[in-house]
Amino acid sequence: MASGQQEISWGRRISQVVWDRDDKSEEERKYVQRLDLGLMTIACLGYFIKYLDQANVQNAYVSGMKEDLNIQGDEYNTLLTMFTVGYVVGQYPGTLLMVKVSPSIWLPCCEMIWTSLVIACAAAKNVRTLYILRFFIGLCEASAYPGMLWVLGSWYMPSELGKRMVIFISCSAVGTMISGYLQAGVYNGLNGVNGYSGWQWLFFVDGMISFPIALAGFFMIPDTPHKLNPRSKLWFRESDLDIALSRAERFQREPPKGFSVKGMIQAFRCWVPWFFVVPYTCDVVGLGSYTYMNLWLKSTGKYTVSQINTIPTGGYALQIVFGLVYSWASDILQTRWPIIAFAALLPLTGNIILASWPASDTAKFVGFYLNFTITGTGALTFAWINELMSSNAENRAIVIGFINTMSYVINAWAPNVIFPASKAPNYPAGYKVTSVFFAVYLLGTVFNAYYASRHPVDVPSGSKVVDEESVESVDKKKEPQISIS
Repeated sequence: MASGQQEISWGRRISQVVWDRDDKSEEERKYVQRLDLGLMTIACLGYFIKYLDQANVQNAYVSGMKEDLNIQGDEYNTLLTMFTVGYVVGQYPGTLLMVKVSPSIWLPCCEMIWTSLVIACAAAKNVRTLYILRFFIGLCEASAYPGMLWVLGSWYMPSELGKRMVIFISCSAVGTMISGYLQAGVYNGLNGVNGYSGWQWLFFVDGMISFPIALAGFFMIPDTPHKLNPRSKLWFRESDLDIALSRAERFQREPPKGFSVKGMIQAFRCWVPWFFVVPYTCDVVGLGSYTYMNLWLKSTGKYTVSQINTIPTGGYALQIVFGLVYSWASDILQTRWPIIAFAALLPLTGNIILASWPASDTAKFVGFYLNFTITGTGALTFAWINELMSSNAENRAIVIGFINTMSYVINAWAPNVIFPASKAPNYPAGYKVTSVFFAVYLLGTVFNAYYASRHPVDVPSGSKVVDEESVESVDKKKEPQISIS
């Protein structure tokens, strides 16, 4: 060992691999810890309640709501579609308004409104009322995913971002899992209490969980390093702001400057939104293949209501495990596309199995569970986009909002065509189509990596005030300092 060089303990080496690859100063390390305790905590809780409140209609449907509200034919598909339509309508304007208003106000307000609407679902007397409520729930939830991805991309540097985005998106699996367990517990313990069915109690309980988390968002979301939420000073130190601004400068995270027509045109002249939108859309639509597992379980007649709600939760556990493994590998290797491409192989295999609809229930379980493993790569895709577009805050929001919106524009109607409820559970075309989608996702990811290596994104920021004589210094600052693949 060289003189004066300190040996790094195995525990420290493991912690660098599992949490942060790069070595930091003690001051910066403690800053990131506080950022994790504040921003990551509220990001994960917010996304958890989003999926808790989104997935409950599926659990309610197989737990008595179908019979109580006389839902027939493809009305269940329409119910899911109404949420997606609201999500599509609200997503792009919601994301841009979040940047304009500030995330610490916009996101918690949306959470409080959709929570109120979720509770109102318990009072629905027919499916048409649920259509309206689900549309507005989707409208309010639309900003949660792209909005928080934008906030995370404003605070964390490339070697930190992948794993945190995947942890954030894995909370969707936690929310969906807990919704299944909640419905099973509520059905067994509260069904019939005070004249309400078990599925109605699920909406009440979800509301009680969601409201305090929405209120906490006003204080725990720090906005951006260049425009700090004053209420977040309860946990964010004054010295932290200096570190945050220094890191933003180091990794070319520009402050928001305001939206303009010229800026919008500039964002769409870049190749990133057009090249990423097709493979990402294929991923989003393909993801729907695992959501029909509970319908298959119900059709067999072998399982109780509680089992129908809890068996699919094993798949959500797989989502979390595989998501974490993929994020660790991506941050350690400091690259995104090989991990995304490899991950696409598993659901591609799962959908091919289900497309053949084997006689063996074991084979069907394998097919469904393989489909769950892909979810975390959506976050890695957006981490990659955040890095490609890091030099302009508005352009990042525009591109993230556009790609996510377009994917849900297709997802608003595609499941009705691919997976019509009247054809459940062994949809003749469904799993064949989603097999093709995951093949496109894999090939599109490889092509984007190839193109990015030859066409670096050039997004003029124009936001820094610099000495006109320091041309050489400015040019150096504009050089890319992060891996784009």
